[in-house]
Amino acid sequence: MFFLNRGHIRRITAALEEIEKGNLPQRINIYSKGALGRLAQVIDRVLSGLTTRINTLNKEAVKGKAILTSMVEGVIALDNDARILSLNPTGQKIFNIKKQNAEGRLFLEVIRNNDISEIIHRVLKNGEPVSSELSLVLPVQKTFKINASAIFEESIVAGCVLVIHDITQMRRLERVRSDFVANVSHELKTPLTSIKGFVETLLEGALEDKKNSREFLRIIQEHANRLESLINDLLDLASLEERGVSLRAREVNLKELADKILMSFEAQLKNKEVEASNELPENLIVKADKDKIEQVFTNLIDNAVKFNRQKGSIKIYAHELSDNKIKVLIKDSGWGIPPKDIPRIFERFYRVDKARSRALGGTGLGLSIVKHIIELHGGSIDVESSEGLGSEFSFILPK
Repeated sequence: MFFLNRGHIRRITAALEEIEKGNLPQRINIYSKGALGRLAQVIDRVLSGLTTRINTLNKEAVKGKAILTSMVEGVIALDNDARILSLNPTGQKIFNIKKQNAEGRLFLEVIRNNDISEIIHRVLKNGEPVSSELSLVLPVQKTFKINASAIFEESIVAGCVLVIHDITQMRRLERVRSDFVANVSHELKTPLTSIKGFVETLLEGALEDKKNSREFLRIIQEHANRLESLINDLLDLASLEERGVSLRAREVNLKELADKILMSFEAQLKNKEVEASNELPENLIVKADKDKIEQVFTNLIDNAVKFNRQKGSIKIYAHELSDNKIKVLIKDSGWGIPPKDIPRIFERFYRVDKARSRALGGTGLGLSIVKHIIELHGGSIDVESSEGLGSEFSFILPK
């Protein structure tokens, strides 16, 4: 005769009701040899399996969320109606939107960009991935790589995932590299063309003309020196831009160093009748790489001489700053720099007056080298200039 245990039935019913609500009880724990006992054991095994699977899914969800949160790319998931299902923090930052204001709404309602919307609709329609590069005008214009892929459910397109990567810096570096190669090629080609032309002229018979041949050789030497100067500057710049450049820091007397550099320009100063005064204090000492700071003075004084006017002046002086820093200034009475050129004056190969600079032997790299050296020492460099009245370059160094 079969008797139902009402207490067991109530426990099984309560467990099933909890499961229906989405709550998983640990176990029913009915130990009976009858049908109810076997049913309870089956339910306990199902509960154990479900609990294990749910825990695994939760762990995977946590890992997935952590990955999405830490990604430098923006990620946006959409359903087949182009409604936003979710987006990660980077996606919110790129489009300046908040998650709670975006989820559940149509893409174009939240992000008014027809180009991206067109990409989404192509993916939802065809189910094939789309990759495109777009420029977005945000607070500043940026370039993004958009990769869109379909979400499939049983071979049917159920949505779309956008991955948005900011490639602004990469494109900028590519342009810088391209410009650099073009500039180097141009700067090398000009003297090489002249050298080649004069050598060919000499080989074709001009070598016998002693008067002209000496002039040709002088010009060849001048262009060879220019090539050497350019190559040396390029090597210096490459060395300074290389990561891990070490400084051989020691105590350097800036007045003595400036005096030494001015002496090396004695002939040029005399030729242009430029009066140079070194007003740096006798005991002005900084801890720095002497060779590199010597290059700073050399490049700045060289510019001050080359771009000065006849019977002009150069003044070198300094100011003590707070937080144990010194500001060194080199002022000239030259042609000055137009306001539009000042922001770019420290760029590689940038010249205010290209023809005049080349005629005076400039490589267009001197100020860029100076900037790198000063920043390598933890300092900064600046320029103030009035067109027609002269320029004043200044650099700050820790003492």
